Amino acid sequence: MRMGQIIYRLGVLVLLLSLNSCTYFSEFAKLERGARDAYGRADYDAAVLMLSRSLQISQDYDKSQILMADAFLMANRVHENRIAELESSSDDFRFDGLTREYRSLVNLHDTVKNLPPVRHPKTGLLLELEIIDYSSQLLEARQMAAESHYVAGTELSTSTDLSQQKAAAKQYKKALSFVAEYKDAEARYQSTRKAGVKRVAVFPFEDLSGKNKSYGAVEQLVVDEMVTSVMRDPSATEFLELISRDQLDRVIAEQKLGLSGLVNDETAIEVGALLGVHEILTGKITQIIYTPVQTIHREYKEAKRVVVKTEKYKDKEGKTKTRKVYADVEAKVKHYTRSTKAVIKGSYKIVDVRTSKVIRSESFEGKSSFSTEWAVVKGDTRALKSHTAKLARKGETVAPVGGEMVSQAATDLANSLSNSLKIYAR
Repeated sequence: MRMGQIIYRLGVLVLLLSLNSCTYFSEFAKLERGARDAYGRADYDAAVLMLSRSLQISQDYDKSQILMADAFLMANRVHENRIAELESSSDDFRFDGLTREYRSLVNLHDTVKNLPPVRHPKTGLLLELEIIDYSSQLLEARQMAAESHYVAGTELSTSTDLSQQKAAAKQYKKALSFVAEYKDAEARYQSTRKAGVKRVAVFPFEDLSGKNKSYGAVEQLVVDEMVTSVMRDPSATEFLELISRDQLDRVIAEQKLGLSGLVNDETAIEVGALLGVHEILTGKITQIIYTPVQTIHREYKEAKRVVVKTEKYKDKEGKTKTRKVYADVEAKVKHYTRSTKAVIKGSYKIVDVRTSKVIRSESFEGKSSFSTEWAVVKGDTRALKSHTAKLARKGETVAPVGGEMVSQAATDLANSLSNSLKIYAR
């Protein structure tokens, strides 16, 4: 074989390898590999979506063409099997699942419908992907889902029990999520929601920490921030009404229960009854632990061999050249660490005003912590490790004072309490 032919064939091989490499890293190839992974996980809808995007970029990419036919078939089969199972079910809310399945089928077929023609890479024949319009089935499933929740809401609403009214409101709301303006579901939702709202009076917390207000009115801060957080969350206040401190203070003053507003459980229940609330929330701070600022340091040396200069020299042939001159350098390091923290502990309980029973009781804890480090260096800074050099540039940081640390812990505690109350309210 002539040298020219060998060079030519090598050139062709290099070109093919280059083209294959470009294809492998192209966006449409990445999408096909992602689709193959999704197919392996039996997530056929995701596979179809990625293959569709791949073929929109490169209509002739054979790997996407081959996998698309199989993935589309499997996706349809999975949804059809689920629909058959749901249709044979006696579950009152089976139409929720049917709505999800038909919505998925509509999205699936819309995705494939907008594809350019897909041909088999070997035969060149068009791949037959049967497109079906499932919009009427989806519409019917949504109507039936809305009706099933409407009926459930109507049955629940016949009870005067607050929890049943709340459950009824949720069912009417669910009906509206399937069909907007379904019958009179909106009006019924508003009516049952109002009847299902729980009114809760939050009493001032007691401070039993023994700190004698040295960090301010921590218990008041906790309650105020907790109430504010809850009131700012529409999902929490859908079925919850918190009585304002003004209303509470007014009744406490009228009943001459003390300027502090701190009352025992029995009196709190009486005040709750006067306010017309369903429940009262009381709490206490049992511990406020502040760890004063501590600053410690350790001393050590760091050394490194570095270039200190360059010098001229002559090699064996007498030519003048330049070389680096190395030497050992070191630096003395004072590594400082400063820290402080605060912890607040306590508990709260929710009591039913009518029965005087404790409905919910939990302990809580709020924390705040501060930690910083820096370094002071003497000597040659070239000897420093990168982390040490960063600490040296950072410099000293002043720690928050005790009141600020306790306040941060109170905020953390209030957030924890508000999250617990939000969950309870929903």
